[in-house]
Amino acid sequence: MSERVTRKLTAIVSADIVGYSRLMSVDETGTLAKMQSHRAELIDPLVAKHGGRVVKTMGDGLLLEYPSVVDAVNWSVELQDGMCKTNGGAPDTGAIRFRVGVHLGEVIVDGDDILGDGVNIASRIEGLATPGGIAISNDVYRQVRDRIALEWSDGGDQQVKNIPDPVWIWHWTPRNNSPSAKPSENASNPALPDQPSIAVLPFDNMSGDTEQEYFCDGISEDLTTELARIPNLFVIARHSTFVYKNKAFDMRQIGRELGVKYLLEGSVRRASNRIRITAQLISAESGAHIWAERYDRGVDDVFAVQDDVVSNIVSALDKHLQPESRSHTKHIPTKSIEAYEWLIKGRQHVFRAQGRAQARDALQRAIDVDPSLSDAHAWLAVFHYSDWVFYHQHIDTGTMNSARLSAETAIRLNPDSGLAHMSLGIVCLYGGDREIALKSLQRALELNPGDADVLVFLQEAYTFDGEPQKGIDSVLQAMRLNPHHPEWYLWHLGFAYYAAGRYEDTVSSLERVTDIAEPTRILAAALAMVGRRDEARQVAHRFLEVFPNFSIGQWVGTQPFRNKDDLQKFVDGYRLAGLPE
Repeated sequence: MSERVTRKLTAIVSADIVGYSRLMSVDETGTLAKMQSHRAELIDPLVAKHGGRVVKTMGDGLLLEYPSVVDAVNWSVELQDGMCKTNGGAPDTGAIRFRVGVHLGEVIVDGDDILGDGVNIASRIEGLATPGGIAISNDVYRQVRDRIALEWSDGGDQQVKNIPDPVWIWHWTPRNNSPSAKPSENASNPALPDQPSIAVLPFDNMSGDTEQEYFCDGISEDLTTELARIPNLFVIARHSTFVYKNKAFDMRQIGRELGVKYLLEGSVRRASNRIRITAQLISAESGAHIWAERYDRGVDDVFAVQDDVVSNIVSALDKHLQPESRSHTKHIPTKSIEAYEWLIKGRQHVFRAQGRAQARDALQRAIDVDPSLSDAHAWLAVFHYSDWVFYHQHIDTGTMNSARLSAETAIRLNPDSGLAHMSLGIVCLYGGDREIALKSLQRALELNPGDADVLVFLQEAYTFDGEPQKGIDSVLQAMRLNPHHPEWYLWHLGFAYYAAGRYEDTVSSLERVTDIAEPTRILAAALAMVGRRDEARQVAHRFLEVFPNFSIGQWVGTQPFRNKDDLQKFVDGYRLAGLPE
């Protein structure tokens, strides 16, 4: 009779030292001494504090278990915060940094050791964490999201080595995310721009129905878009204002953190076919109300309400705006509220790893309901672009032709849509029509001068055209419009830095990317170019675990560089990092 196998459900933590081989080769004695010091002064006391157990130690890492998922994550956060403080926030080349992965799973108990897929998954998740950061599985996230006051970025499904099913992961990094830190304590506040400036805060959902949250967010996003069309008005991007969603902040504090003079806040109550929208324009300096209005309308009048709000803001700021800014052009995207709702549902997932199929299907539903809805065609083209560039999906010629047709249709339906011209620009960029791409993106910026995303996409056009410094400047301008920018901005900045030969800046930018695996190939190349070969190969290995079919030759065939020398920089870096030919 075989011996019964003992199993249990536990929280598994895998922690690994970043660049351990390089550290040991440079200073073996010093590295070992630092690790012993960290164990005695930080790591072991925190393990005891949170009720965990060190299962085993390897030369470059630790395996721990906790009976509580919350305790496992709290230990991980306090470890990384403590290491960050020890390293002074910006570690030198000899500093020890950890990647940490946390998983909740079943393990096999073998004496004091634990084995099985649960351990393997924790180890693979740890490999996807950013240096100094934490990656957790979705099983862990469900347990801690309402119990620990941290913001996690969605890493989506990741295929990891020797695990048959994809693992959905979430990321956390110490920067701007300490539970005790306020946003204003993490970075200096940006200076006020010379022109009038405004941020649209997320409108509150007063409907008593969480399913209406997307509708409220859509109104806030569209108001931001419409205001960004106004010349001489500096408008903070939606992503940066949504960090304040469902949180209590002093209006003057938000104004300082975003670097704006005015804030727009409001609420939406929807019941059946009626909506009540309130909006208030506030001075960020004093917190005083400048203008306020309440609208009780049929839900089909939502676009008229948006136009009225924008017109009232223009009137309130009239003396500060240029003459051409004062004639706001009304834009009604669709007469179908159903099509508008599908559009909102689709576009909110276009740049997210999770929900790819939902985004595509919702945008197609919007088009089915109203084929004249320009924005839906444009977002569908952008969706195909993001599938190709961000998520490395195989996009055949037919799909790219459909994407271009979608973008061209969007322009035909609304020639004055900055979004439509942007969609054509980015699709043409990877379709090989570099000149059309650049002209389309420049036209998009003319139509929507406050659109931060267009500025970021212009980086690609400039960099592929042989002008990476213009690309760098474009992304930095976008980051001012979007202080709490999404991480794909960092990818674009790192790409331009690399093309400009600024490899240290590339590393600094791309090491902060946590929720997109694709940029790690450029990070690996940059690490190799600055002589950090062991780390480069580790990063390249993590990249290939997610994209096992990548080859340098296949990648070269997709890149529209004007100058062969610019392309060769990337090829040289990929080879040094050990990526396959």
